[in-house]
Amino acid sequence: MFSPLIIFVLLAVGYGWVECACPHGWILHGKSCYHFSHDTEEWIGALAVCRELGGQLVEIEDAAEDNFIISEARRRQNSYWIGLSDIQEEGTWVWMNSKIPLVPGDYTNWESGQPDNDDDDENCVNLEENFNMLWNDLACHTVQNYICERLAQNLDIVG
Repeated sequence: MFSPLIIFVLLAVGYGWVECACPHGWILHGKSCYHFSHDTEEWIGALAVCRELGGQLVEIEDAAEDNFIISEARRRQNSYWIGLSDIQEEGTWVWMNSKIPLVPGDYTNWESGQPDNDDDDENCVNLEENFNMLWNDLACHTVQNYICERLAQNLDIVG
């Protein structure tokens, strides 16, 4: 008869363990890795840098992801670009990498009174430090930090 420990070891060896990993400078949360930039870019520049790094400007899908991002952003005390824009059609907010538009019922976390398209020139979304990291529409040519996201890499650990 096998002891529970031997069965556990046999299962671990037979099936392996899967761990997720992120590149240096990225933070693991769930199945994604996040890079909170230390440099600043206009929104379109941030979009390009994230792609060069093998990711995308972050697309926030739910409250759990948003809470993690807000916590990290507050700790760093910067405002950050995210991947949401209505640059193609005013008032139609679209996640730029996946091309998925926001529809009623989708998760959002707008600051009260936002989006407001102030001066008819706010087509990109940031997490605004002055609004406690809630979503805010802002002129895309504003220079600020940004958050990139990419899928974590699976590492098969057998042993």
